[in-house]
Order: sequence, then structure tokens, then C-alpha cells
Amino acid sequence: MNVDNRKSDSRKLKRLPLIILLIVSMSFARAQSWSAYTLKNSEIVGDDIMAVASDSKGAVWVGTTLGLCRLSGRTWTDYSMFNQKLKDQFINCIAIDRRGVLWIGTDDYGVFEFNGTHWTEHTKELNKYNMSLIRDIAVDREGVVWIGVTLSGLVRIEGDIWKKYTADQGGLKSDFIMDIAIDKDNAKWVATNEGVSKFDGSTWTSYTTANSKLPIGNVPAIAIDRKDVKWIGTIAGLCRFDGTGWQLYDTKNSPLPDNQINAICIDARGAIWMTTNKGVAVFNGKDKWHVYNAKNSKLPNAQVRCMTIDRKGCKWFGSQGGGLVRFDGYGVKGRVVDDKGKSVAGLTVRCGGRTAVTDADGLYYFELPPDASGEITLATDATVEPASHMFNGLNGFLFVKDFTVSSGLVAKGSSKEKVVVTPYLAEGYITISLESPTAEVEFVNAKGESVRTLPNYKNGAKITIAKMPKASYTLYIRTVKGEKSLQFNLK
Repeated sequence: MNVDNRKSDSRKLKRLPLIILLIVSMSFARAQSWSAYTLKNSEIVGDDIMAVASDSKGAVWVGTTLGLCRLSGRTWTDYSMFNQKLKDQFINCIAIDRRGVLWIGTDDYGVFEFNGTHWTEHTKELNKYNMSLIRDIAVDREGVVWIGVTLSGLVRIEGDIWKKYTADQGGLKSDFIMDIAIDKDNAKWVATNEGVSKFDGSTWTSYTTANSKLPIGNVPAIAIDRKDVKWIGTIAGLCRFDGTGWQLYDTKNSPLPDNQINAICIDARGAIWMTTNKGVAVFNGKDKWHVYNAKNSKLPNAQVRCMTIDRKGCKWFGSQGGGLVRFDGYGVKGRVVDDKGKSVAGLTVRCGGRTAVTDADGLYYFELPPDASGEITLATDATVEPASHMFNGLNGFLFVKDFTVSSGLVAKGSSKEKVVVTPYLAEGYITISLESPTAEVEFVNAKGESVRTLPNYKNGAKITIAKMPKASYTLYIRTVKGEKSLQFNLK
């Protein structure tokens, strides 16, 4: 069997349009990079990072155990030395409201406001509401500020009105607040050391190990994606909660490098970024992961406490004793499998002027600059479906759908079903791999005449071709999902 479209598809895989090459080359001219900022190589005020936040102008604010600083472009500004307004050097958390005002949570002196010029210290409220050891600050959709205090509950600030919520009042599960997230309805989700409490403004609902699938009560982190799914980071793994169902991901059932989740951010593509004690994990929310650590990035071999994503999509990671790390590119990850879904190792994957080789699991990985556009192809003579993956303007971690390589022939058509025809010339038959259990198979000659029809072909069955006339045919495969066809010469 000499199949016409095998060589044609192979040539298409090897030839990339010139215009695409030019676009990709220009886009990739700005190489991605990992950058580390420590006391040894920068003007950062400390290597022990507790908090990091990015403002609307792109500046990054860094809270350390030795004070507060800001990186704007390449310029560092120290807000700790000789600052009589910011009395505490332990900066535990930073939030920026819609006016651009910084809310800074400290260990011993409560919360401070900074509008870029003036500092506001809340000494009266510090004593009244016992606001030592502030753990997290969040600003809701109405501009109301919520402050989580490590041992003293939740404080609400709206203008000049302050209000405190504690476990003794009912509703809030614990006064040990660890993180706060705001959902699409402006409800507050409060992570504590005994579970998660939701507050919609009037009613509290708590989720604990007793009434949910939380593996443990200690919840250091929580984030909510654009579909309003809650991602809950515990010290025993990551939980997904969509309002009804729960799913736990830990080191036993996923590539998560460590079960203690310290912080969670969600990028523009919806990828979930998690900092742990053993690096950073990225998850597509379903089945694909990537892990960054000291071996494959500039992350230090230390606990990664906190992170933020700035307006350009760059990721900033704060570590315990290892300084601040910036990743100003985007990761693109994919997998290559064969007809049976098995991993294909050692295959070269191309993206512009860059190449990667699939590992034992069939995985490949590229780091690309922000807003990169281009095409991903495989360097192989085998049939590939799809022939390539196009991407345009990266704005988050991209998990590419699997490439499938086949010694068989991939039929084309309107159907979304994958159909692969495999010839067995020596044995005198062909087989067809379908996703559907059955199909109608029809052989049509060059004159458009139907010469053979199998009305109820079963997936994978043999079709004898040895006695068929040696001619050109179009093979039509019709399933409940639609029609696909393949042209070939039987000679």
C-alpha cells in the first residue's frame, strides 16, 4: 500500500512557513530569565522574605524580617532604615487597595497605611483590637479591608469603622487566621488552623475535617479562580472545592513536591501556582503539573514562603533565607504519546529556534518570553496529530494538549473523533482505530464509485484488502461523531 498523504504530511511537518519563523524569531529575541535578588547581589533589605506584592505601576514591594523595600525597574528603595513611621521591621503581609494605598501587617505594631508619601499608624486600634502578629490582609470588591490576626480573629475596616470577629462570637471557626480570599460574590473565605470559614456578610459557614474532605485543619493558603473554584492549601496537600465536590492532591497521587502549601496564586491562563518547602508547583487544575526547584531554576534550596504575579505576568517568589526570585518568562509544557497513549521518549520538539527532547514520560518543556507567539512541531517522519500547536501572546503557563504520533495514517475530516488507519501489507489487511465502538466504512474509487461498504465495522477489526483491485481509493469512515476520510493507492 503506497499512501499518498503520508509523504505529504511528513513534508508539512518539516517545512515551517517563513513568516511564522520570522515572527517566532523576533518574539524569542527577548530571552526569558530567572533573576535572584539577595543581600550579596542587590540592595534588598533582607534575605528572609515574608511578603511580596505588586502595584499597578509594576513596582514590587517586599516585606522581610528586616523591614520593607521596593523594587521599581532596577531601583531599590529602602523604607526601613531611619523610618520612624514604620516602627516594626517584621513585615508579615502586604496588600494594596484600589486607591494604591499599601496596607502593611507587622508583628508587634499592628497595621500601617502608606500612600506613597504619608504613613498612618493605627496605635489606638492596635491596643483595642489586640492586633499583634498580623498574618494576612485582603481588600474585597467594595474596597473594605480585612485583616487576619494570628491569635486574635478577623478585623474589618471600612473607612473609619472598625469591627472585629472572633470564634467566641460564633461563626468564625478559629481566631488563628492564616489567609483570606474573596470570591466572585464578595464573600470572604478565611483560612485558619482549624479549617476554612466563609462569611457572606451575614452568615458564616465553616469547613473542617469533620464535615468536608479537608485532610487537616491547618490551612496556610487559599485562592479562588475565575470559575469560583476554591483552591485550599493545607499542610497535608492541596484541596479543590467547587462548592459541592472535593478533590485532594498530595505527594502520593500527584507530582506535588511537598504537602505543605505556603501560598497560592492563579495566573491569567488559570494555572494554579503553589509555593512549598521544596519548590514551586504549577497545576492546570485537572491532570498536568510542572515543578520548579533549585535544580531547574534559580529558586533557592529553601522554603518558598510567598509569591505574587505582577501586571506583566512575571512571578515573584519570596523564600526563607534565600532572598527574592523573579521569573519573567512563561513555561510551555506538553506530552507526546503513541496510538495507544504510551509515552514517546527521545523525540525532538521544535519551537522557533529552540528544541527540547521528550523525557521518559514523553514530556517536553520550553521557557518563553512574555507575549511570545509561534508554533510547536515534532521532528519526525511519523504521522502526527495535530500537525502543530500554535500559540499567540502567552500570558500564563501553557499546558499544550498531547501530540499523538502514529505509524498509521490519520484520517481527516469534520469529525472531532480521532481515526487512525494502520496498514499490514504483508498480511493483506488494514485496521482502523476509532474512539466510537462501530463505524460505517466505504471504499470509493477515483471515479467516485462506491466499490465496497462495511456498514457495521467494529473498532480495530481486520479489513482484508488482498483481493481488492489495485487502484486509487478514498476511504470514508463515518461514526456518530461525523465523517473522516483518507486517500491512498493500493498497488
